[in-house]
Amino acid sequence: MRSLHRFTSISLIAICLFVAACTSWERSAFQTLSASKAVIDTAQADYESGKITPTPQAYAEINAAKQVQIDAVNAMLIYENYKAQKAFSGDLAAQQQAVSAILVKLPQLIAQIKALYTAKGNKQ
Repeated sequence: MRSLHRFTSISLIAICLFVAACTSWERSAFQTLSASKAVIDTAQADYESGKITPTPQAYAEINAAKQVQIDAVNAMLIYENYKAQKAFSGDLAAQQQAVSAILVKLPQLIAQIKALYTAKGNKQ
């Protein structure tokens, strides 16, 4: 499942980069997805290696961010499918709003993850 999700994320980025009709909103969404995935994956590895102290709170925060990131990728896939099918513009706009509603959650979750590195007892 992890490799499928990684492949999907990479595929989304590739679609945007190679399609000339990529809007600034799409580029921004892909950049947010890419950056958040890097932070979340690093935090997961650091948690597993002990660089982030393994606590229930750290576990919950990392997994919450992972789930939101997965939800955002899935929403973006739906958006891209609508776009590829030349769906009714109202449907495309509604899906863009759905993606944005998920993406807006990521900065706070990423900030919580970054705070795990400065929590007492963590190695930097």
